[in-house]
Amino acid sequence: MKSDNRMTEFFEGVETASNTLDLNLIDAQFADQFIFADPNGTRVVEKQKFLPFLPKRREFFKSIGHQSTKVLSLEETPIDDQYTMVKAHFLMQFQKSTGESKEINLDSTYILFMKGETPKIVMHIEPEDVQQAMKDIGLL
Repeated sequence: MKSDNRMTEFFEGVETASNTLDLNLIDAQFADQFIFADPNGTRVVEKQKFLPFLPKRREFFKSIGHQSTKVLSLEETPIDDQYTMVKAHFLMQFQKSTGESKEINLDSTYILFMKGETPKIVMHIEPEDVQQAMKDIGLL
């Protein structure tokens, strides 16, 4: 994992938040407004509208057997003194009601604002359509 300790700790928090839905932790990780981009385009997201949506997302993931999300690797590229880009490779593990285990490998790219006590996500890019990836392995 090529990353400094601050980044490693930050993404340990991302992993924890993905598995526990710690809304206070998620609140601390994101800027008040951030850009989300995926194969369907980009949009500006208001954090205070995003946070209430997350429990519904978690229930959906649980309903299809989500077991865990792990950060497998990080690749950090400083942009300047204020921003850094991090490519994160995730492994999402699911167990279907039949007992069959399924895995999805996903990459996400983050632009982080580095000033202040903790980095803040100002842009989150998902190059793959996560729902399509779920369909491809038979979860949906």
